[in-house]
Amino acid sequence: MARLLIVDDELEWCRILTVLLQERGHEVAAVQSGEAGLNAARKVTPDIVLLDLHLGGMDGLEVLLRLKHEIPAVQILMMTAYGSIQDAVAAMRLGATDFVSKPFSTATLLADIDALLQISAGGQSNGLPEVIGTSRAFRDAQDLALKFAVPNINMLLLGETGTGKELFARTIHQASKRRSSPFAAVDCSSLPETLFESELFGHERGAFTGAIASRVGRLEAAQGGTLFLDEIGNLPLPFQAKLLRVLQERCFVRVGGKDTIRLDVRVVSATNVNLRDAVRVGRFREDLYYRLNEMTIELPPLRERDGDVGPLADHFVRVYSARFGRRVQRISASAQAALEGWTWPGNIRELENAMKSAVVLADDVVLPEHLPEVVSRSPRQAEVRVEPARARAGADDGLHVDVSFAIAPNDLDMKSIGNRAAEEAERSFLHSLLMRQHVSTARLARMLNVDPKTLRTKLRKYGLDQLFPAPEPPPHDPGPGR
Repeated sequence: MARLLIVDDELEWCRILTVLLQERGHEVAAVQSGEAGLNAARKVTPDIVLLDLHLGGMDGLEVLLRLKHEIPAVQILMMTAYGSIQDAVAAMRLGATDFVSKPFSTATLLADIDALLQISAGGQSNGLPEVIGTSRAFRDAQDLALKFAVPNINMLLLGETGTGKELFARTIHQASKRRSSPFAAVDCSSLPETLFESELFGHERGAFTGAIASRVGRLEAAQGGTLFLDEIGNLPLPFQAKLLRVLQERCFVRVGGKDTIRLDVRVVSATNVNLRDAVRVGRFREDLYYRLNEMTIELPPLRERDGDVGPLADHFVRVYSARFGRRVQRISASAQAALEGWTWPGNIRELENAMKSAVVLADDVVLPEHLPEVVSRSPRQAEVRVEPARARAGADDGLHVDVSFAIAPNDLDMKSIGNRAAEEAERSFLHSLLMRQHVSTARLARMLNVDPKTLRTKLRKYGLDQLFPAPEPPPHDPGPGR
């Protein structure tokens, strides 16, 4: 049982919904204005608010904003008689969880409420694919995907090849109300024109030469769930018209069949093509573009995901070490620097392939020579020279660390250059110091005025922990009487 609050200025509609939801065992309150809704919410702290978008007096979006400010955890189901996707998207951006268009069926409303209750209980995060990345650009895209995962809005994912568009599509599916139903993927760039209809719609036995048995198409296989149309920009124009008709009428017929099959899928599309340009030159239908693009999410290329290369590389090392039965433990500091110095035009897919081959070549540590040559010789690699300071006239005995960079013209980013220079200088200084003095971690920490735990973390990060000699075992004590 849940606490539900209905905010709708139609009294008869409130009565109908109240009876319907009370019969399901819920505790229900209903009011006819935004002001009354806010007051009621403060008293009962509802689990879900069914909020009409167009209220007399205080507008539904204003009520939504104030509710999310006062009760951040509340789930809000927007109701609108106009069925406007633009209004729904605006409500989602302001914090609504889902929307439903009037008139709606009893089954639809109850299913939506059940889904929202699962989300309230933390169910939305269950079973999500593992995603790696903490950069602002990546998190912004992921937050947007999760925010719009619940409502049945068709989504378009834009991004370069290898940026993880299918992983995002699966994340959207797993965070949606449809996660218990199938996820079916179609690569529109790899389907021959002669097989497209059969692959998408299915066919009946004898529909064409070679059709020796009936076959379920991808649309039918995704019933109740999510259909992922990858590389939608490569779909031939004749099939764009057929797909548009199916999405508009929400039904289709198998090739060679007679029975109409009702369609219940949520469509997530992806492309690395600029569809606006394709529409402008006539390579993509404008009406299909707007049908697929009710919400757009742009996935950042790996070169714009500051700080994500290292964690992704470590992840792939763990995955492929386990898959290939290898014992690769880590990536050396110099190899990590090479990875972070490369621009990754092939994005995550290129990084994954690089680490897969590195795991095969490495023993226990990934070194620069285990990486593809184009990566290990990246123009962004730092050249570091460390020499005794006394080699310079008039200098006291100590260390001089000289760090120089070769930076590609399109990589002139002051923040990343500064961070990289600082890390290389720190690594080189520690390496030179350890080469000159064989000291314990505790003594080195005292010398450098740094916490021993912090120092050990830095030594592991730069691959310098191996320079400490293994501690000698304690002398054997035979024990008393021996």
